[in-house]
Amino acid sequence: MKIIFTAVLLLAAFGGFAQRNCSIKVNVKNVLINKGDFYFALYNKEGDFMKTPYSKIRVPASRVKNGVIFTKLPAGEYAVTIFQDLNSNKALDKVMSVPVEPYGLSNNVPAYPTYSTTKFTVTDQSAITVSMHN
Repeated sequence: MKIIFTAVLLLAAFGGFAQRNCSIKVNVKNVLINKGDFYFALYNKEGDFMKTPYSKIRVPASRVKNGVIFTKLPAGEYAVTIFQDLNSNKALDKVMSVPVEPYGLSNNVPAYPTYSTTKFTVTDQSAITVSMHN
């Protein structure tokens, strides 16, 4: 009986940890042009990285200085990508696979992002700063 009670208590503790209301505030620096919209994408799985975001937010360039907050997240690993849509086509423009619009990545990865190089762990309220590549 003591073992069952301990197991139930451990499951409840770990289950509560995974369901916490975590948040991530994403601050942006090195914004050179106050034009267009910023698109933030949050990923929580390696297989979905740069394909299917867990969550996404769009904000006008005039409001990006306040950053954005992703809320109601379970604790875990996440990666963030950002791009500034200067021509309002809702896509990151590239020439020969090289971005021609400003972009940013969590952990400020300089190039060739992967989930493992951009991921970070969230267990409560977190804040990161992403520097834009122009």
